[in-house]
Amino acid sequence: MNISKRRWLFLPVETKARELAAKTLLACVAAERGWGVIIGKKKTVRDKQELYPRGTFIEKSITPGRIAHIRKANAIGNRVSAWCEEGLIYLNREDYRQSRLEAESFAAIDYFFAWGKNQADDITSIMGPNDKIVLSGNPRFDLLRPEMRGLFAKSAAAIKQRYGKFILINTKFSMVNNNRKIEEFDYISFLRSIGKLKTKENEELVRRNVNLNKKLFAHFQDMLPLLSKQFSDHAIIIRPHPSENHEPWLEQAKRLPNVKVVFEGNVNEWLLAADVMIHNNCTTGVEAFLLERPAISYRPFKDEEVEHQLPNQVSYQAVNAEELIDLVSRFVEQNHSVSEEERAPKVSFARHYIANIDGKLACEIIMDTMDKVDLPLMDGIFPIDQGVSKILAKKVKNFERAIKQLFDASYRNRQRYNRQKFPGINLAEMKNLVAQLHSASGRFSNLQIIPAVDDTYCIFRP
Repeated sequence: MNISKRRWLFLPVETKARELAAKTLLACVAAERGWGVIIGKKKTVRDKQELYPRGTFIEKSITPGRIAHIRKANAIGNRVSAWCEEGLIYLNREDYRQSRLEAESFAAIDYFFAWGKNQADDITSIMGPNDKIVLSGNPRFDLLRPEMRGLFAKSAAAIKQRYGKFILINTKFSMVNNNRKIEEFDYISFLRSIGKLKTKENEELVRRNVNLNKKLFAHFQDMLPLLSKQFSDHAIIIRPHPSENHEPWLEQAKRLPNVKVVFEGNVNEWLLAADVMIHNNCTTGVEAFLLERPAISYRPFKDEEVEHQLPNQVSYQAVNAEELIDLVSRFVEQNHSVSEEERAPKVSFARHYIANIDGKLACEIIMDTMDKVDLPLMDGIFPIDQGVSKILAKKVKNFERAIKQLFDASYRNRQRYNRQKFPGINLAEMKNLVAQLHSASGRFSNLQIIPAVDDTYCIFRP
């Protein structure tokens, strides 16, 4: 299909469950304004960009090493802006500077979209005053607003129908339970190898965080038999972090009849369906709060130097098993909801970190900004014809991968890690997602979606 001249936006997706719905909302807002949008698997969107019309990326981060991707885009004739998927919760300003903020990348982008004032202030203190930082919030939190929550209503109802009453546990222990390697994962060595530890002070802080997580990881596993027995009329659903190894949780679930490990769909539908959610120092605590669902931060061990205030402050807190059982009972037995009186101070606290709690959607602020970028108007033809030679080369590469899959255990594990984060997208799924966004918002009825190439799609208004 030939798509008429327009500006083009590229949205690479790394972790499907976390990013796809929000980036599709942004794609729809852009397409509604007349943009063409390419959205899909991160590697494909980047690697195939020479086949697309020229346009602008919104990268998921500007971490150390990102400059190579930005330079490649610039060399082809594309521009780049960015946000930081991990920019809401981090240890402190110095840790953020070392692990998440590459000065070269910041200098090379047009705009940086901040979650809120806290992140914007930290970046300004590091990079100096500038006009690149836009206080927008993040599209992931647009989806949690009352006007958009309908997106998850049908799937949340289906989850409740499937599992009945359940308690949700969201884990965040990838630094001590990582799915990246078969051998024991050394998080400190891994960060050092990719240039994210630059000082002894920062390494010591990260080491403290690892030690805290080792204790919490064991304690969360010990917690499961207690919850299973105390709330035998409920399912206990464990939803591991996208980068975690599921095996330790699956081993626990084998021994407990009402405990299940489930990693599918968007976390928001699970938060809406659950009676209560348990976490530790996790963004899902913030997401539950914004959805007006009860969340408990379980903190049997503490180290406030390496914990973030936001997920704790907007959650109910339990410091031992007794307090945890009491709080869970309050929500599942009394059908307790969060009152406005309880929410008010939490909302006030959260505003410093989250720019789009209310007011204009982050997607609209982002696209108001992107409309200012000087881009050529170009037409596009999709699906992309890669030519016979490239198709044959792809078949050869797939064959080589199949051989590696058979004989290389390390390769198999990396592939499993990648599939867990991005298991693929089909056209029907994308069309259904846009239809749900239309149903929830009353917008986007005149948009079309067509395949681009290999797990990427073009969204546009004819």
